[in-house]
Amino acid sequence: MSALDPARKRVQVSNNRGRVNGWTGHDRVFGIRVAVDGVPRPGAADKVAALHPANRP
Repeated sequence: MSALDPARKRVQVSNNRGRVNGWTGHDRVFGIRVAVDGVPRPGAADKVAALHPANRP
């Protein structure tokens, strides 16, 4: 996920090569990778919190 559109309840989907694949609704997001090999991904925690406010630290 590379961008959020909270007003429309959708997220922008991107691949690991930096290309944007399009948009999809929040109801189709099944997971957000927050770390790779134990290294946190920048901004991932903020995106999780934005999608699910109850999950905020």
